[in-house]
Parts: sequence; C-alpha cells; structure tokens
Amino acid sequence: MKFLLIINFIVHITGVSAQPKQDSIDAFVVRQMKEQKIVGLSIGIIVYGKVTKVKGYGWANLEAKASATEQSIYMLASVSKHMVAVGIMQLMQQGRLSLSDPCTKYFPDAPAHWEKITLRHLMNHTSGLPRESLAFNPLQAQPDSVLIKAAYNQRMVFETGTKWEYCNLGYFMLADIIRKVSGMPFQQYMTSNVFYNNGLIATEPTNSKKIIPFRADSYTHKGGDTILNAETTLAFRPSGAFISCVNDMLKWEMLIQQDKILSKANWQQMWSDTVTSTLNHPGSNSVAYGYGWMRTTSQNRNVVFHTGSLAGFRTLFYRFPDEKTAIVLLANSEPVDLMKVATGIADRLTPRLPSKK
Repeated sequence: MKFLLIINFIVHITGVSAQPKQDSIDAFVVRQMKEQKIVGLSIGIIVYGKVTKVKGYGWANLEAKASATEQSIYMLASVSKHMVAVGIMQLMQQGRLSLSDPCTKYFPDAPAHWEKITLRHLMNHTSGLPRESLAFNPLQAQPDSVLIKAAYNQRMVFETGTKWEYCNLGYFMLADIIRKVSGMPFQQYMTSNVFYNNGLIATEPTNSKKIIPFRADSYTHKGGDTILNAETTLAFRPSGAFISCVNDMLKWEMLIQQDKILSKANWQQMWSDTVTSTLNHPGSNSVAYGYGWMRTTSQNRNVVFHTGSLAGFRTLFYRFPDEKTAIVLLANSEPVDLMKVATGIADRLTPRLPSKK
C-alpha cells in the first residue's frame, strides 16, 4: 500500500545533508539531492585503492526521520547481476562447470533449441530468451525452476548469439545452475561462499519479511513535494537478488582489486569478454557488456559499471579499474539519475587521476 507524504522536501534534504565543512564532492552531491529531489543517498568512494569518502545524505526513512548513512541497507537491484556471475565464475574456477556448457546440460527437459544457449550467453544477454518469464510476478515468491519451466513455451526473441538484449530470465537460470551444481540453495551458496566468508556481513539475499537493521525504505517522487512509498517487491529475483550497504560494497571493490574470490584473470574476464550492446554512456560512448558488467570509456579512461533499478531504489557501481578507483551510489527514491551523480563525482576526482595514456 502506498502512503502519501507532503513534505517541505528541500528543507529536509538540506537539513540532513549540510555539514559544517564541505568539500567539492559534498557540495555537488547536496546540489544534486536538491535538484533531483533524492530522498536518501549513500555514497562510497575509493581512489587508488584507498577509501576517501563514505557518507549518507538525506533520509533512509522519511516517516521516522532516520538519516541515510554508510550503514543504510538498500536493494542492489541489477548491480546484483555481476555477483551472480561471480558465483558461476567461482564454480568454473573450481572445475565444476564451464562457461561453454549448453544450458540443456542443467535443464534437460528444456526445448531442443535451448541447446545452443551457453552459460556465457546467459551472463552477457545474448541468449535470445525473452526478458522475463511469463510466470514472473513481483508480488509472488516462486521457485526459480517454476519460472524457468514456464518460459519453455515462450518464443525466442532472436537467434542465440546474434545480438544483445537485456534478459533477466537468464539470471534466474544462472541462479538455478548454481543450486544444481553446488547442491545448495542459491541464496545459501552466495551467502556462505561469496559474502560472509569474505567479510560482507551486511550483504544478503533480498527478504521483505526479515527484520533488517538500518534497512532503507523506498520512495517515489510524483512531482512538487509529493512523495509516495514505493510498491513493495515480494518475489526473490536473482536478476536483482541482493541487499547491501556502501560499507560492504567498498569491501567488495577491494576484494576485486586484491584478486580475492576469483583469480585476477577471471575477474578481468568478466569485463573484457564482452559483446556489443545497445546501451550508451553519457557523451554517446558505446557500451559493451560482459558478465554482469558494462564497459565503456570516459575521458580516455576505461570504465566498468552496472546500474540497478527496482521500485523505489536506484543503484550504481562505477569503476575505473586501471586507477583502482570506484564510486558506489545507493539511493532509495525514483526517478533518480545516478549516472549524472557518478560522472559529476568522477569529474571532481579528475585532478587526482592522471589521464590514461
């Protein structure tokens, strides 16, 4: 159910965000909070392998007047995709599967033409499968296998491997493959083998019923000063599977930089083995798609990133891998243009980052 809130939005944002002393990034973020009327935003920045800023702005919960902080828990939405891909890569690294495996190896009752679809096709959205299973309902929790089987009778969108088109269904299949290969529920595998044992204690599968300390509520801006509680998503969705905070996301970035969980070669394969997508980056730069990561260039630097969008949540993980630099943005309202925020922050980091030769 939605509840209408009429608030003096600018006063609230300014009141929480203003600090006795602001740097140029603070001033820019506060300005973006006002201009975009963002309810709550938590940011984390790493420059050359060192954390330089971790901070919350605005509200995690408007009704309770709870401030957004570095501990605030947000739905990661599709930023989760590369984490699911890490689960697959970890099992590949252990020799338990291959990215060239046909998906029918794991779904033997699937249509015969699915035999052309490999795990790589699922990760980089070139499978030709429809974006969603017809059985998917965001308000109904169902096993991944049910949704996958419901897609058996759906028509292919294009011939496997011939083009790129975003496909959440593929990540349902990847999650179910992790379950089948590991012998553990997907949620348990990711929590035990990827998150908790690597120090990500606030990162876990989405759960709308569990009591989660510091959980941020989600909001929809309807114009003027009208804010609504966003619709609740009850279904666990592997394509946008996890919740986390910027503290954990910065730990995650350092795990990547330090070649933990996966080897350096396997991490880099995730954003170097790419296909051409139909996406664009600001400045009209083309975007390639790897394994849950997008890759482009900005100001002559390599950029690896992914966005996330669920009802009332917007997320962005924005990386400069050559400079060991990353910007993590987690917001609890919509509509929000986090790319504008990330590129603005990156511009203010430019004096510290030498141009790539």
